[in-house]
Amino acid sequence: MSKLEQFKKQQALRTRLANRPLIHVAAAPEDVAALLAAEGNASRFASLDYHASLSVSIKSAPDEARLLLEQLEQQFESARVDALLTKAQRDIVGAIAGPLGLGKVLSVYDKQGGSVTTIHNARQGIYARTDDEYNRKDYTHTKNSLEKQFAGKSKQSVGATFTKDQLGKDENQSDTYNKLVDGYTGETVLGSETSPDHIVPLHTYHKDGGFMQSKTRRADFATDTENLISTRRSINQSMSDVEKQEWAKRKANGRDETNEKHYGIKEDNLKKAVERGEATAEKHQPTTGEKAAFYTTHAAQTGVTEGLKMGAQQAFGMLMVELFSSALDEIKDLYRNGRQNETLFADLGERLKRVGATVSAKWEQMLDSFSGGFVSGFVSNAVTVLINLFVTTGKRAVRMIREGIFSLLKALKTFLFPPKELSFSQAAHEALKLLAAGGVVVGGVALEEAVEKLILSVPLFTPIAGMLTAILVGAATALSMTFVCYLLDKLDLFGAIRTERDKQIIGELDTRISAQRAVSMSVIDELDNYLLV
Repeated sequence: MSKLEQFKKQQALRTRLANRPLIHVAAAPEDVAALLAAEGNASRFASLDYHASLSVSIKSAPDEARLLLEQLEQQFESARVDALLTKAQRDIVGAIAGPLGLGKVLSVYDKQGGSVTTIHNARQGIYARTDDEYNRKDYTHTKNSLEKQFAGKSKQSVGATFTKDQLGKDENQSDTYNKLVDGYTGETVLGSETSPDHIVPLHTYHKDGGFMQSKTRRADFATDTENLISTRRSINQSMSDVEKQEWAKRKANGRDETNEKHYGIKEDNLKKAVERGEATAEKHQPTTGEKAAFYTTHAAQTGVTEGLKMGAQQAFGMLMVELFSSALDEIKDLYRNGRQNETLFADLGERLKRVGATVSAKWEQMLDSFSGGFVSGFVSNAVTVLINLFVTTGKRAVRMIREGIFSLLKALKTFLFPPKELSFSQAAHEALKLLAAGGVVVGGVALEEAVEKLILSVPLFTPIAGMLTAILVGAATALSMTFVCYLLDKLDLFGAIRTERDKQIIGELDTRISAQRAVSMSVIDELDNYLLV
């Protein structure tokens, strides 16, 4: 029967009762005799008014209604605070075990500049792998694609033949025999006093993308004579790996004059040589497609590692949360209800089994945490690579990016694929809280270094500085997350809390109305037996 039908039935009953006597079947004579023989209760009789009880007036009571609504609102707020404090307890354990616990341990493997070498970082001398670092012999003592190398014991090395080809061959020409023209000064000097110089230094070429190439490709550039020029050995040694224009303007060894003036360098010769060398270097450098392939391949390879690290961190964090939460619940139960077995060891064993069963039942959630962590670790690695194309990130910044991306992806997942029971406004509210909590975690990671330095300044705490830092910063981070979430609930930017409160109050009112209606219906059914048809 619907509420409308029940209401109509009550209205019909009220109409039937109006101005009609209540007639019922006569009582049994023996019951009447027993009642008359009993001592009467005058006060009880005086309180009975059958007509009034059947003709209850229905009047509104706004004050009582307002009081009831206030009580229900207080119950709602109290329940939310209790849930928030319970969550804070879990967040503290999660923060200590997760981003500021295992996350800190795993951060030992984080590197300045991320896990993939970029041209920007290489120019700062920062390489992600040892294989990417500059090694001159990879260029000068490795065979190129034509099986030749720049330097070596053989007189057939490219460097040796380059110098030999420029020497004057006519013994009768004493001015040129065994001599060559210095490419920078324009002077004619003995070949034995010169050496071939790489116009674009090999180190510069390596930083500009040479680290992406195979050793053979590097040797191809080192042996390209278009990037070679003969000059006095003293000039070559002074230049070292410094770029030519920069070297020319320097003042070395405390001199007042520049290298250009000291060594007699002709500016026009230097300029033409540099233009030729840069054109040659550009020809050998990796193409845009090769650079993209290098970054993509290495980002994917290192992304798997970063994903596993982040996945392990999240799964381990959840394991610790469930373990400690279940253990605390058992401790509370032991305190409130006492032992359940005769001996302490038997009771402890039974409780540990329950804790184990509770944690084991969460394996699906742990797997979900691992997968979510893996995806965020993979994505954060890719984002770190992109950032390092333009700016070098520090080791701690890598962790901050990783934690920030994890929170961002969780928020996006909640917003774009919310659970069925959440409305759009509720999903947006929860996503905002996840973003805010992620910001707090990132701030905690940033604060961690300062706290650890402060703790290390106290000799007594030095041996446990790492653990103490994780506990203090983890607790502070979790409490800050709780406070931020509480503030967002109070602000209620999307009206989600108001909607949830109204829904719960209406549900509570419906429950009370249903209970009262059930009582009313039982009374109606009973009254039907006393009415004349």
